[in-house]
Formats: sequence, structure tokens, C-alpha cells
Amino acid sequence: MDIEFNGIRFHGYLISAVFILIFLTIQILRRKRWPHIFCLALFSIYVLIALNETFFPLAINGAYVENMRTVPMRSFINLIPFYLGTFHVIDGRDLLDFANNILLTIPFGFGVIFVSRLRPRDFVWLPLAVGFGIETAQLLISLILGYPYRVVDINDALLNTVGVLIGYGLFRIFAWLFIRLTRRFKDKSAGWLAYIGEVVTRA
Repeated sequence: MDIEFNGIRFHGYLISAVFILIFLTIQILRRKRWPHIFCLALFSIYVLIALNETFFPLAINGAYVENMRTVPMRSFINLIPFYLGTFHVIDGRDLLDFANNILLTIPFGFGVIFVSRLRPRDFVWLPLAVGFGIETAQLLISLILGYPYRVVDINDALLNTVGVLIGYGLFRIFAWLFIRLTRRFKDKSAGWLAYIGEVVTRA
């Protein structure tokens, strides 16, 4: 999560980690259950990694920035679904990019239910909100900085959306297996079994 300003690179992971520790401490003081706090910690780490992949590094000024400000913003924006460029042939690098965009949001679709009270109907709009929210944020940051610091591509938004849906599908499979496998346990009133049971039942 690096930000470059006047030739100096600032690392944001330490600051982010402090905020996460403060947030988790508040949850502990509010007497939240330990399984919930553990899931919050894991999900927070994932979010930091995802933010780093989608928004950083970020240069505020410098020679690179001045050079990029001469590049038309429109050349870094694609709003046509499934368009990769005129006469472009899909190769291995494209497939890797497609896979990375999907993999980026699979953990979100699977894990967000463990840290929030989402219902199945929320996954009608949430995958789209995540996919298009990332690209919209990148566009807004580019406009604020005054140069195209990232490629804004509707295909990335669609692939991120698919990733969230796949993650949610994996959660549904996990929930089904969990319910079937824990039927044999008589005591499910405490600990991880109780917490996961509540999550899969609610979702």
C-alpha cells in the first residue's frame, strides 16, 4: 500500500495494521465472541491485500506523473464488455489476468457472510457493487490525481463480480456440507460449531 510523494515512498501497511488492531480491540471490549473476532481479523487482512492489489502503488507527483498527465484519460478507459482491443488475440497473459480478477474477489464472496449479517437476496446486488465499485473508485482516483494511474475496464468489473458469485457459491456448498456433517453432534451450543452454525443458518 505504497504512496509516493516528492520522491518519498510511504508504506501504508503499518498504519492499516494499527487501525485493524484498534477495531479488533473495540470488538473485544464489546464482548464479541472470539470466533467472530478471528473471522474479522482474517477478513481484514484479506481486504488489505485486495486494496493493495487494486489501488496501490499510488504516485502523487514526480516525473512519471507529469509524463502520464500528457496521456489522454480516455485511452485508459474501456466501457465495452468483452472488448480487448482491435485485432487482439487472447493469449496466456490475458487468461492469467482474467483468472487473477476472479480470484481476487472469491474470498470476499465466501468470507463476508462470516463478518456481516447478509441475506441471500443481498447477493443480487452485492457482487455488482463490488465489481463496479472497484473500477469506479479507480476512475475517481485517476480524475483526482489528474492522470490515468490505472486502466479502468468494464471487463475487470465483470470478472470481479463473477469472483464474488463463485465465492458465495462455495459458501453455499460449505454451508450444506457443514449442516449435514454436524447433525451427528449433540452439543453445538458453544464455540466454533455454534458460531458457524449460526452463520450458515442465517445465510
